Amino acid sequence: MAIKTGRGFAAIEYPTGMNQNGDPSQAWIKVKPDGRIDVFAGTSDIGNGSKTIQSQIVAETIGVPYEWITYDNSNTDSSPVCTGTFASRATFVAGKAVEKAAENVRQKILEIAGKELEIDPADLEIIDGEVIAKGAPQKKISVPDVAAAATWGHGELLTGTGAQLKPYATIVEPETGKVDLPPHSAISYASCAAEVEVDEETGVVTVTRLWQCYDVGKSINPTLVEGQIEGGAVQGLGLGILENCYPYYPSVEHRGGQFGAYLVPGMEDLPQIDTLIIENPSADGPFGAKGIGEMANNAQPPAIATAVFDAVGVWVTELPITPERVLRALHEKAVGGDAPKRDGKWVVFDADLSVNAVGTGITFEAT
Repeated sequence: MAIKTGRGFAAIEYPTGMNQNGDPSQAWIKVKPDGRIDVFAGTSDIGNGSKTIQSQIVAETIGVPYEWITYDNSNTDSSPVCTGTFASRATFVAGKAVEKAAENVRQKILEIAGKELEIDPADLEIIDGEVIAKGAPQKKISVPDVAAAATWGHGELLTGTGAQLKPYATIVEPETGKVDLPPHSAISYASCAAEVEVDEETGVVTVTRLWQCYDVGKSINPTLVEGQIEGGAVQGLGLGILENCYPYYPSVEHRGGQFGAYLVPGMEDLPQIDTLIIENPSADGPFGAKGIGEMANNAQPPAIATAVFDAVGVWVTELPITPERVLRALHEKAVGGDAPKRDGKWVVFDADLSVNAVGTGITFEAT
């Protein structure tokens, strides 16, 4: 017996901005008399960086330094509606809402600045906190001065609101479920290649390297994007070879009773991770951004399974790919067990688990 190496890859697609008229996000923004900007939104930041990303969107849209932005999502009673942080929507949907609100604020700043400079607002632009005449940069006024003029000179509050809601997709063919609009707003694409070592004697699978390629639309904050992708890779590693949610041996009573008994990747399990970001902008996302959060851990398990096949020539059709399952698959191969079969457009890797088996009269009962 020997340790064999193998490589495999998997590709996925992932929809973002899915909504059946029940997934809105709203935002409102006000400019204080000193030119600093308050953003009120209901998006919860659960570690995904939504406060940072949405603040960046506001700063870039208006044309002021990031440090001028204060983001408040602390009170659902005073903040606009946001359905929540799920479905990879915090940047794509909620970010679009704050972008729209920021556009409204930007236009109001230009209108007041136009009055102060006696220049058509269409001939003005905001760059790094200053409103500047196009083609005549010597004619300018700072955003704080515009805010002061609005407050004490023109009696106006510089504010803006924005809301993002995908139109309802009506079912036009009840028999097939066909709708008159796409149920999503954008599709993200990703692939992962895995390199593994498989010990034929013990069945232990070690993932030594992961190459990951993700289409994120537009990387508004590359550091946060890479962090989500690499964090997802570690989760995908756990799903692929370690984390067994329901280990029936032969019943649930044999499952560990403490959280420490649930195996998740540790530092010694981590492979080398290489990440490549592709920007294929979406027309519906803020600055072209797409969702990245959930899809980051989808491609690793099938890539690892394919790499195991490349290494030792067996398909392990259940996750995680434990030593026991590898050894069982090797045993089945040795005694001439069933190999994958093609049936039309389906490739059946495991007759008991295959999608192709569903609807053929096989029934499954809970035990």
